[in-house]
Amino acid sequence: MKNYTAPPPPPPPSFSSLPYEIIENCLARVSKSQYGSLSSVSKSFHSLLSSPEIHAARSQIGATEPRLYLCCESLRTATRCYSWYNLMSLDDDDDDDDITKKGDAFISVEGAEIEMKTELRLVPVKDSSFQLRARSKEANLAVGSEIYQIGGINKKGKRSRSVCVLDCLSHTQRRAPRMRVARECAKACLLDGSIYVMGGTRKSESWGEVFDLKSQTWKKELLPSPTGDDEFDCKFELLVLGAKIYVITEHNKYAYDPKQGRWLLLLEMGLGFAGIEWILETCGVWCVLDNLVFKEFSDDLFWYDVSCGKWVIVEGLKDLCNTKVCCCYRMIQLVNYGGKLVIVWLVTPQPVFRRNKPPVIREEKTCFAVIRLERRLTSSGLAISGEIERLSFSLVHGSYNPLTCLSVSL
Repeated sequence: MKNYTAPPPPPPPSFSSLPYEIIENCLARVSKSQYGSLSSVSKSFHSLLSSPEIHAARSQIGATEPRLYLCCESLRTATRCYSWYNLMSLDDDDDDDDITKKGDAFISVEGAEIEMKTELRLVPVKDSSFQLRARSKEANLAVGSEIYQIGGINKKGKRSRSVCVLDCLSHTQRRAPRMRVARECAKACLLDGSIYVMGGTRKSESWGEVFDLKSQTWKKELLPSPTGDDEFDCKFELLVLGAKIYVITEHNKYAYDPKQGRWLLLLEMGLGFAGIEWILETCGVWCVLDNLVFKEFSDDLFWYDVSCGKWVIVEGLKDLCNTKVCCCYRMIQLVNYGGKLVIVWLVTPQPVFRRNKPPVIREEKTCFAVIRLERRLTSSGLAISGEIERLSFSLVHGSYNPLTCLSVSL
């Protein structure tokens, strides 16, 4: 009698044998920091992970992650040159060898030392088909995974109508339809699927215009200035709160309601927004996060309470303030970083003086503090506290001047 041997079980199905939709859904749930390693598995993985479909899948399930991009002015040449850099965590394994040096820095605070980890690397954004460079006096706006670069000064030194779009997924650049009016130093904001560009021209009847993102077209109707006057105050700030766009000047505040298509003077609406013109101060920076206005000023972080028209300090950030006080610094920007707040500033360390020797000049560092904010109701009203989740820096090597930092969703 012969012994019966059962046949070996069939091998389990491989991951690549699964339906394309299932593979796409699974990979969309993986952190983007792991995409570099996954891309090396096979050509099909590399193709999928770099495709617009995977980003659409990540967006659909809410798995996108914020990523910082920094625009710098090069100081190496006699003429001004502006370039974009991707700020990546050192934990990210993207395939790019052009990174900053690893290491730690220590900043003394009242005799103690606060450690700042080098968790970010400065990676130049490159593309063979375009020179990915920004222009002087242009408006920059992050829209999803893209950065819109609007207007500015062209090579002839004149106002520009040009609009370029930097795709941060593929690191390529494309031309968008030109504006109807040439602009420099304009302001731009995003509301309900449209980009609103305002200012940058002295013509009151064409003070603003609207770009529809879905159709990629500029609307024919131009927006007049809030007063309809050619001498409208050119110093203003533009912000979005709720369903309205607000223009803040030193003397008045205005609201634009897209549904009504007209400007409203806040005083006439019974909304004074007293003190909000503080965002016009040049020695501080501000941004809108969760429908609240935040501003850094004189080493402290404040938020604006619309209910009482007052600026209130954000609690719990004493260590951060001490870090900035102890050295020379220049504020760059406040950034809405996926619901958290990023504070960006340039640190110029004090030179080290030695007896009978020339002073040691240490390199400047662009510093980034990721702040988690918490709201709570108290007997006196709303209170906001902050907690420093990460304090990082990226070396600039003294050859670049950081100008603008934006957060995109990848």
